[in-house]
Amino acid sequence: MGELVAVVGANGIGKSTLLRTLANVQNRLSGEIKVKSKELKRYSPVQLAREISVVLTEHIPAKNLSVIEVIALGRQPYTNWIGSLSEIDKEKVKEVISLVGLDTLQHKNCFELSDGQLQRVMIARALAQDTSIILLDEPTTHLDIYHKAYILKLLKTIAKKTGKAILFSTHEIDLAIQLCDKMLILDKNETTFDEPCHLISKGSFQNLFPKDLISFNNETGTFKINK
Repeated sequence: MGELVAVVGANGIGKSTLLRTLANVQNRLSGEIKVKSKELKRYSPVQLAREISVVLTEHIPAKNLSVIEVIALGRQPYTNWIGSLSEIDKEKVKEVISLVGLDTLQHKNCFELSDGQLQRVMIARALAQDTSIILLDEPTTHLDIYHKAYILKLLKTIAKKTGKAILFSTHEIDLAIQLCDKMLILDKNETTFDEPCHLISKGSFQNLFPKDLISFNNETGTFKINK
């Protein structure tokens, strides 16, 4: 059964660093990382690309590619040396396009898309990679409140339908509390991991920000500005 997990914390606490380290994009400072009981460093790049897919905050450099072409790039760990798509690859791309709701946009060039639509394309590319783990670094950046909620709800649906583990960093703590199965709170003094309801009851959100400006309401599960 798939789960949606959010990594939250104040600016500069290390959310992006954690995700990049888990994805092997940057070297770990210490500790041990295992995927399916195997050390991360023992995976070859192709092997790791079949286990973990990543959506970072950087936009794709070639926006003149079409939506379906970008999504098809997710099949690279499975294609031959010239990148030819098999029938299985094509079927996987088609399946992902339908799952993410990009049927009407699949032949548009990416420069024609809104930020919200482009983010869906990047999520679809990660899905096409067909990994058991998907890591996303702040997937709702630059989106309005509707599209923030839309993207996070889409990730929740994908996790449940596909059985994948989806881990993402976010500043949208209120939305994450409502939609996530688990949350990881990074704090200078303590790191906490649990279901949102348990984190609320333990008071884990109370010390995330200076209390003179922002406080957390345990009853509503939201932050408010102190006037």
